[in-house]
Amino acid sequence: MKNLFLLAFIALISCGQAQPKSAKKSGNTGKAIIGFWNVENLYDTINDPKTDDEEFLPTAKSKWNSERYAKKQLNISTIISKMGVEENPDGLAILGMAEIENKSVLEDLVKTPALKSRKLGIVHYNSPDNRGIDVAMLYNPKYFKLISSSVYTVKLPGDSARPTRDELLVNGKLNGELVHILVCHWPSRRGGEEESAPGRKAAATVAKGIIDSIRKAEKNPRILLMGDLNDDPTNESVKTVLNASAEPDKANAETLYDPMAKILEGGQGTLSYKNKWNLFDQIIMTEAFVKKDSKLLYQSAKINNVPEVCETNEKYKGQPLRTYVGAKYLGGYSDHFGVYAVFGK
Repeated sequence: MKNLFLLAFIALISCGQAQPKSAKKSGNTGKAIIGFWNVENLYDTINDPKTDDEEFLPTAKSKWNSERYAKKQLNISTIISKMGVEENPDGLAILGMAEIENKSVLEDLVKTPALKSRKLGIVHYNSPDNRGIDVAMLYNPKYFKLISSSVYTVKLPGDSARPTRDELLVNGKLNGELVHILVCHWPSRRGGEEESAPGRKAAATVAKGIIDSIRKAEKNPRILLMGDLNDDPTNESVKTVLNASAEPDKANAETLYDPMAKILEGGQGTLSYKNKWNLFDQIIMTEAFVKKDSKLLYQSAKINNVPEVCETNEKYKGQPLRTYVGAKYLGGYSDHFGVYAVFGK
């Protein structure tokens, strides 16, 4: 059927291309690599009457067909396979994702040549978003053992008719240690940053409630919040509602640590709008990850702005190489760079 055809097509167009580089040695280095990537409209080519996906069909202006879908899968799977391999030859233990249409596109993704051998697990729920885009999580079972998962609805203030993405909570053991992963894609800035801010504050409030409930049930829990927050570390939703600090020594039972804040201060970002960098894609953590005796001690965070995912056009040089700009097909990766953090003893 569709999946078999697309997987065969992906394999065909990948033949003759250089395989992703990885470290010569293989095996667990003791480091756990945790990433997040908004992969920009990973839609299949089939119309879903329950969602507004008409923009990504073969009959649409975008001409979103099987060939373009297969190339997108090949592109992003190749980049995912390389993320973090300089720290651990096995790459990512966990990857949070945004702008996923359904579980089927993830099943195609984990079967691509670059990822198939890792036997990645999938956590996904359909969300009420009108466009049908969801968050999800992939995990390498060699490092992460799934215990449970659930989703939490975000109700936008004053606009109950416009649903947004659910927040995904995944509980499991990472390198034998209990962790809680919260994957989010907060409401966009459509209509203006200030006008749309209440929606992101509402999403932040839901996330804070989830974190607080875990803290009440568990002493010094390991919680990671990751996602496309559509806000920078300096915005109220992150800095005030979540109570996230740029300083690791300020992390405590009430305050989270946001390592992405220092990266933004250094002039880097994960997306560019009108030649201004924003860092919407973040990985934020509880104090358990920054204590010196932690078995999953936070070590570093990085934006995955490798040359392959960057524009070479002089006007937009260094910005994310997108799949589309409007209806113009570029054949790139995403309008966001991915991010990842390294944890170890």
